[in-house]
Formats: sequence, C-alpha cells, structure tokens
Amino acid sequence: MPRIAEMCCAVLARVAAIATVTSCAFDANYAGGHFTCSDGVCPSGLRCVAGTCVGSTSGDGGLDASADGPTAALTCADPGAITASAISVLRTGSTLGRTSHVAGLCGGAIMNGPDAVFRVAVPAGTPLHVSIAGDYAVAAYVLAPCVIAPSTPACEGNAFAAPVAPITVTPLVTGDQFVIVDAIAPLAAGNYTLTVAVGP
Repeated sequence: MPRIAEMCCAVLARVAAIATVTSCAFDANYAGGHFTCSDGVCPSGLRCVAGTCVGSTSGDGGLDASADGPTAALTCADPGAITASAISVLRTGSTLGRTSHVAGLCGGAIMNGPDAVFRVAVPAGTPLHVSIAGDYAVAAYVLAPCVIAPSTPACEGNAFAAPVAPITVTPLVTGDQFVIVDAIAPLAAGNYTLTVAVGP
C-alpha cells in the first residue's frame, strides 16, 4: 500500500510541475464584464492595459464592444448594419415569428409578409446590388427612408429582388439605404439568405 501512495504522490507532483510550466497562458478570468490580464496576457486581438484586456485602439470597449453588444432587432428603428463593400456581404436569418411590418410598394405589389430590416450607407451614384434566396417565396427591396405600415413607400427602382432575380439600385443622394427582407403574401415566412454588395 505505501508503494501505491508513493506512485500517486509522484503523479500529482508531475501534474503540478506541468501546470506550473503552462501557467504563462492567458488566465481566462472574466470579471466585471471584461477579460482581465493579471498575467499580462490577453486573447488574440486584445492587449493588456491596467489589468484589463482592451482592443487595439485606445478608448474602445475592447472585447465587450463586439462580443457583448445587443443583437439588432432588424426593424426600421434598430436595423442590422451592413458595411458598404464591393465584396458581397451575406446575412442569414428567419422571418418566422417576426412582428415587424414594412409594406413597400414594388412594381405594383405591396409587400405584406413579416420582414427583417438591414441598413447600408451608400455613396451617391454608387450601385447597390441585392439578391435573396430562401425556403419560401421571399423577396427583398430597398427603401430610403425606412417607414412602417400602414405607409406603403415606393421601393427604390420600383422593383424587388426574388430568388434568381437580383436587383441593382443606384441612389442619387449619399446616405442610408434600407434593405428589407419581405414577401408579398402576408403569411409567407421562413429562412433566408440576403446578399448585398456596394460598387460597380
């Protein structure tokens, strides 16, 4: 029995030695809503300042600015943000159970389905490309400004995107354009993939 106890002590001593050697890694303490860095080490992309991991630019919120921010409601008042880019930006989601209601008038059709709203800043005279796909009769169109029903604002370009039928609109004034994922039928809802690009 004493021999087994000696072996156990040797194993525990070895584990303790390994733990001591590897203790220089980030300590993973998440106190007060911020990563702390009592050992001076932070996750990739952050740096240690006064014992707290912050972003690379002084004065920003570090990890909290991106990881802890509230999710957009995808309404006119709180749209999802899309950064203007010549590279296509994809947004996926679902309109199932959504209660927001924008009713754009596009090519004689009023969009009456549950919707999701995204905002993208577009320079004047720059094309905005929108395509949509989904597991239901989904559509997408562009408004500026974004207003809710019972208003029926005219869609930019008087057209809507449908699966395999993308649209391109070119705003005449620099500013926010609102891309609305919607449907013609009031009860049409489901999963969607929205693709947006800004540029030639």
